[in-house]
Amino acid sequence: MITSVRLVDGLREMSLYPREGIEPGSLDVGFPDVREVVEPRADDDGDNDSTSLFGSRAVSLDMVVYEEPYQISRLVDELKSFLHPRTRPYLYVGDDGWDQERRVRLRVSQFTEPYTGYVSAVQRSVQAQWKAPDGIWESADVTEVTVRADIVSTVGISFPASFPISFTATQASGASEVSNDGGVPAHFTARLYGPCTGPRLVNETTGEEIRFTSSLTLAPGEYVEVNTRDRSAFLLSMASQSRLNALDFAVTSWWRVEPGQQQVRYAPLGASDGAAAAIEYRAAWL
Repeated sequence: MITSVRLVDGLREMSLYPREGIEPGSLDVGFPDVREVVEPRADDDGDNDSTSLFGSRAVSLDMVVYEEPYQISRLVDELKSFLHPRTRPYLYVGDDGWDQERRVRLRVSQFTEPYTGYVSAVQRSVQAQWKAPDGIWESADVTEVTVRADIVSTVGISFPASFPISFTATQASGASEVSNDGGVPAHFTARLYGPCTGPRLVNETTGEEIRFTSSLTLAPGEYVEVNTRDRSAFLLSMASQSRLNALDFAVTSWWRVEPGQQQVRYAPLGASDGAAAAIEYRAAWL
């Protein structure tokens, strides 16, 4: 059962349920459009179907606004402030069957507030309709995982040698466990920190990686921010400092955090103490 509904746009927030003056009607979050890729088989019955992606989904919300006439107008105006086509508010919904709130990003489609018969001064039915461009629900809370870099130590012998000889082991942080509790792959943002050369973030479970060439060197405290949804790579998060030209596109795939558990490794070509990858993502559902 739904326990809460609210709209959030940056620092602005409007609670829709529970709220005095608003009687909830229905909330419908449709299934995402399926982006079919189908062609008839030339020499056989049936089709070749390589469909693998979905598109946006429709969202509609019905409610009755009541109270005194001035209160009705005030609440409707507050709702309309989240409906400008250029805004992308989030609809947050709580359900007693979920561990936490989930949210979906919106773009307005339609809004109606009919004055039925012009007779009711104490209530008004309204309906807001949106498109959800990303097509998914995602968790309200961000999951953060820090993966320390593998650091390769130099191994050698200096002369004159003293016995017994001991060798310094390679320092490897090992892969870290990353988990997506949702049912669909989740995009992520990762800050790949130096000191290192050729940052490389690897999903050991799927074998996919995001790899930079040795032309990218990060000093202590420097990082390159990778966003898999936008397919961007910005030095120090500055849009004017793209480092896409340093990506090894022959190897790189913009992988996502798959449902369930996986092992992720930060393995630059060369790294020193302090290098780490800070990964942020939200679990995702259909």
